[in-house]
Amino acid sequence: MQPVLPAPRVVVRGEAVAEVLPDAADLTVTVEVRDRRRDAALTRLAERQRSLTDLLEAARGDLAGVVTDAVAAYPEAGDGSRVSGHVAVTTTRVRMADVAAAGELAVAVATLPDTSLHGPHWRVSRGHPVHQQVRGEAVADAVARARAYAAALGCRLTGLVEVRDVDTSGGGSARAFAMAGGGPQLDLQPAPVEVHGQVEATFTMSVPDQEVFAR
Repeated sequence: MQPVLPAPRVVVRGEAVAEVLPDAADLTVTVEVRDRRRDAALTRLAERQRSLTDLLEAARGDLAGVVTDAVAAYPEAGDGSRVSGHVAVTTTRVRMADVAAAGELAVAVATLPDTSLHGPHWRVSRGHPVHQQVRGEAVADAVARARAYAAALGCRLTGLVEVRDVDTSGGGSARAFAMAGGGPQLDLQPAPVEVHGQVEATFTMSVPDQEVFAR
């Protein structure tokens, strides 16, 4: 009795992309102070950070979260190897739930002393329905590709073995600006953000038509 050969398989990658307006934004706020004395630099940093915290607390209805990304304190060298002063720095990441409020808050933050702002960095939140949309379209693309390959071999698809999600870097920031010190009122118009979906799929198919190989 002849052994039963495994069914032929076809492995494909399905892809989809959609452009949507962002529904979230991030601001990165850096407070940096210098003083000849280390304790004075830290005291001034704490004062500046409290001013930022008060401003963000007043806008908490527009925020999705506030986290401190980094804190640093270090001596600053002057001429030669002598320490001329001390630097104290905090970096705060502000996640905004209301895109429309991003411009107003960005300008307000940028007016604070000893403060630098980077953002808004526009993004599409994980809960946005476009993610489910591109996943479904990526699967449909994988099926279409597999069916085309099978047809080229005189086969038809007979089953699904595996579908694997492929991580992509789509959905990143679209546009950003940087400010330090005061600034005008800004009417920001976020650009559409690309959101990608990608899957790898393995299908079984019928035995190829031998005439294909005889051509």
